[in-house]
Amino acid sequence: MKSRVQPARPYRPFLSRRALCLAGVAGLASCLAGAARAESPVKTIEVTYDGETYVLKAVMFAAVPPATAWEVLTDFPNMPKWVPNLRESSIIKPGEKQFTIEQKGTAKFGAFTFNWASQREVVLTQQSSILSTQVKGSLKKQQSLMMLSAEGEGTRMNYRLELVPTFPASAALSEDLLKRETEEQFVAIVGEMLKRKK
Repeated sequence: MKSRVQPARPYRPFLSRRALCLAGVAGLASCLAGAARAESPVKTIEVTYDGETYVLKAVMFAAVPPATAWEVLTDFPNMPKWVPNLRESSIIKPGEKQFTIEQKGTAKFGAFTFNWASQREVVLTQQSSILSTQVKGSLKKQQSLMMLSAEGEGTRMNYRLELVPTFPASAALSEDLLKRETEEQFVAIVGEMLKRKK
């Protein structure tokens, strides 16, 4: 009696469906992570250092009207409520378009912690720009310019910061740390803008 030989079946790995499923989950997770990064309000940020002066340039976007963004960026007395590492903030010389603020906080550069204080003259221009210049403080120099403009249904913010640190902050500060510190602050600031929009 002849034995029947079963035709050979094509090779199919036992875990093929599971592997495909896991690959799909991994791909989804990767896509979600990419989407989370894409949703960051900080679109670009770069820092240069010439041995003395740090120059930071950043472009940000907030899905709020320019008036809401302006309201948050100029609400200096309440900034410690939402700006990381800022302990105190007050207007010590009031004015409508030009005034002086005093702020105190703690900057964290890796394992190094630096307590700072700053008095800055602030000049406002028609809800479109905020120029801030240190007149007294823990840094040798600090000047920033924030430019706001409407973009679609939100607000585009172009930010430029120049600072010259003093010792010991200069020993711990780096381009990457300044970039990280600034990004953390503006993520929190834009978060406050979104809260106020609601």
